Amino acid sequence: MNNLVAQIKEAARSLGFEVAGITSVEPLARDDAAFRHWRESGFAAGMEYMTRRTELHAHPKSLVPWAASLITLAINYYATAPDFDHENRYGRVARYAWGLDYHDAVKPRLHALAAQIEKMAGRKIHARSFVDAVPLLERAAAARAGIGFFGKNTNLLQPQRGSWFFLAEILVDLELPADDREIKISCGSCRRCLDACPTDAFAGPYELDSRRCISYLTIENKGAIPHELREGIGEWIFGCDVCQDVCPFNRFSSDTAWPELRPEAGVGHRLDLVEVLSIATDEEFRARFKGTPLTRPKRRGLLRNAAVVAANVGCVEAVPVLIERINHDPEPLIRSHSLWAVARLDAEKAAPLINRLLRDADPQVREECLLIVGRETN
Repeated sequence: MNNLVAQIKEAARSLGFEVAGITSVEPLARDDAAFRHWRESGFAAGMEYMTRRTELHAHPKSLVPWAASLITLAINYYATAPDFDHENRYGRVARYAWGLDYHDAVKPRLHALAAQIEKMAGRKIHARSFVDAVPLLERAAAARAGIGFFGKNTNLLQPQRGSWFFLAEILVDLELPADDREIKISCGSCRRCLDACPTDAFAGPYELDSRRCISYLTIENKGAIPHELREGIGEWIFGCDVCQDVCPFNRFSSDTAWPELRPEAGVGHRLDLVEVLSIATDEEFRARFKGTPLTRPKRRGLLRNAAVVAANVGCVEAVPVLIERINHDPEPLIRSHSLWAVARLDAEKAAPLINRLLRDADPQVREECLLIVGRETN
């Protein structure tokens, strides 16, 4: 079996998986306790998929009853790009979303690896492949397999590679010897990630409060971005990399070999705010961002983000299209955040809009008006 494991790892590397590890399908008991504490603290925010089937997350065999081993794989997505400059016009995109959607890029190679494993095993095997799509504590499984260790920013860190990688898994009905080993490296006294977070999203080391996290607020969050956190969003139109950018382990990062994940394959490292705010329909939005991770928050979410960023970076060129969104957009979420942005960028033009929208049919828009007026009078 040791020879089979070596063959599996070699096949994984040949397919572009930078690191492969084997772990058992035994419960992840320690991590389950931490996950339950995190959930019960309210840190999952609106991510209901993290709280629905809680009995599965730490129990691979509950997820796939016939599984005998878990193969965990790391995919490097790091890519270099020019230093970001908002130029009063651009919003910044998190690095993982510069290229094509990683789900679509990774799945075919997982299937190819499973097919190779079947050939190497010399028998028909059962295999299920996952890319960030099932209730499994995948970072915990990868840590148990020795792929990395948990950083204070809750990312999984590889000592010689950093944290710019995706995780994927293949559960198989093969009894493979586990790599199970704990990496004896830690963040030590370093707390750069905790101190650098623009919205103070860390409740403490190893504890991320999603309710304050820019990545959550701009991607998974379906509602309004809280007023008190909007300035902290800064230039981030989609996701956030701050806690990884400052991590000393990421000085070891090297460019990905996956062409699908490189910036030239997708939207790249920044978006033109005026262009994004000019997208008037869902159809136009889907055509513009098809095949990329930026479809995740849908049009309403991305334009909400663009409005906030436009205000934060002083994009006065966006005022006309923001007013267009306020006057004609069917989405209250977009109208309300556009109004907030115009009030920041051009108070004179915002005043008549506020007076009219105080009578808007949607309570979210009316509330936005009252909050803006309240801010101005205090």
